Amino acid sequence: MSSYDTTTAKGRILREFQGDFMGVNEPLRRYFRLWLDGSYLGEDHYRKNVDYITKNAHNKKAIRSFVINEFCKYTAHDADCSPSYAQKVIVKGILPDYLERLTDALIYDAYDLYEENA
Repeated sequence: MSSYDTTTAKGRILREFQGDFMGVNEPLRRYFRLWLDGSYLGEDHYRKNVDYITKNAHNKKAIRSFVINEFCKYTAHDADCSPSYAQKVIVKGILPDYLERLTDALIYDAYDLYEENA
């Protein structure tokens, strides 16, 4: 297991991807669900997320883009950096096949939020 310099945003981001971050109960995914449900930024954020997911539930490309964007915002919030920097670190630091699987898992989590509000 690698050790990351948690005094840098890059280190804080990459630390989250150690171990099996794909499990539904892993902190990375649990905290992202909290991000979507407004626990970080409040009810307005929650309502915007639900509204977007509801309106685009059948548009996989739109949901994928939404999830990537929100995941980068969530990651940036936790690492105290910009969403674009967070995305660069994630893309460079995670193997492409894992990144694709993670994106699919996060899409599943977003749809789960939609199902709870349908």
